Amino acid sequence: MIRAVCYDHTRNLADAQDLAQDVFLGAYERLDRLHRLESFGRWLVGIARRRCREWRRQAARDRRRQAHPRAIEEAPTRVDNDGELARLGTLLAGLPEQERLALHAFYLQEESAEEARSLVGLSRSGFYRVLKQARARLRRQLSDDQESIQ
Repeated sequence: MIRAVCYDHTRNLADAQDLAQDVFLGAYERLDRLHRLESFGRWLVGIARRRCREWRRQAARDRRRQAHPRAIEEAPTRVDNDGELARLGTLLAGLPEQERLALHAFYLQEESAEEARSLVGLSRSGFYRVLKQARARLRRQLSDDQESIQ
């Protein structure tokens, strides 16, 4: 989940992995600040979001300092023959952050609904509402894609 949050901000697997490691090290150093164990996941996601914002600000400063910004190499991704996985990844990346995280926690990380909703920081009904919205948005976009192909 933390790597997914980091990847959302970096769009680069290697950077996301480095940031995720920083998040866990930072969380370990601040473990004494965690007062409620049941909010550990939400606390960790919050640390990841803050660390990613810092990373993006630093990256923007670095780009401004350079006269000729270097292209960031994307990590190679596995794409099936029809490019469907790549398209789905693009659609997921276009979702609002809360919807992306809810889908990732519930479906990709296979967390229980209770744990996933806690990680995302939503009430039970709010979590199911966000999942429903995300699935509907993806369904519409995929349907639009199919219509444009035909």
